[in-house]
Amino acid sequence: MTTIAEFMTTDHKSCDDAFAVAEENALDGDWGKTETAFNAFRDDMARHFRMEEDALFPALLSAGGPSGPVNVMLMEHEQIRGLLEQMATAVTQKNADKYGGLSETLLIVMQQHNHKEENILYPIADQVLASECAALLGRMQAV
Repeated sequence: MTTIAEFMTTDHKSCDDAFAVAEENALDGDWGKTETAFNAFRDDMARHFRMEEDALFPALLSAGGPSGPVNVMLMEHEQIRGLLEQMATAVTQKNADKYGGLSETLLIVMQQHNHKEENILYPIADQVLASECAALLGRMQAV
């Protein structure tokens, strides 16, 4: 059976791959491809956040899991959403310098965020939610 950590880490990698495609297109100066790839990446991130915010985090908290790490992740989600909005503006403006700077910042934030989730939050979730893991994964996949 797949664990929450395995499932969500795989989704992180998928989001990271989409991020890299958008960045590559921006570096090439192909703004049509950049817009398409960036929108796909932003949609992937929105889906990932919905899986956590609508299914994983509520389940973890209702089962008595720690609220501190969840609250930190929620704050970081808002930070990431803000960066994504700024990046979308840079794409619309075809502003390579702005996009590049924001992309570097987002990469650092995502790496730190993913590290905390993959090494702290998801293992806690696997422990606390072991008895409902299959059902929870089903709800997350349905997002």
